Amino acid sequence: MNMMISSPEFWYQVEKSFGKSGGIYVLSCQDEEGDQIPISRLLGVDPSGVLYIGMASSFLDRVIDLKKSLSPKHVSRAHECGARYKEHQGISSSFSYERLQVNLIGSSEPRVTEREALQCYMTKFGELPPLNRVG
Repeated sequence: MNMMISSPEFWYQVEKSFGKSGGIYVLSCQDEEGDQIPISRLLGVDPSGVLYIGMASSFLDRVIDLKKSLSPKHVSRAHECGARYKEHQGISSSFSYERLQVNLIGSSEPRVTEREALQCYMTKFGELPPLNRVG
């Protein structure tokens, strides 16, 4: 389920669709026309423009932390992705907060699903998504 992270209805959409369950979430950004912004990677271009892949035992808790940490209206370091996003002016200006979207993928084993998604990305592109880090 894809949602614009800046939407005022974001929290309600997450709650309605997933309740207290979790899974993985994939952050990307749309351009003005609504197309994904592709990102050049070590082994090619990622046409889906994945910026970050994370996991949550509860989307309500973790993805709301993500939203707050990315928002220019909040000062929050509760999520590493948001901290890295805000630390680099080029990243935050190239991938506008208002155009960021998150795809929520439910899973009963979020840690396993995240590990598989990151490994798949690493195999395909030779590196992690730009806002992920190892460790």
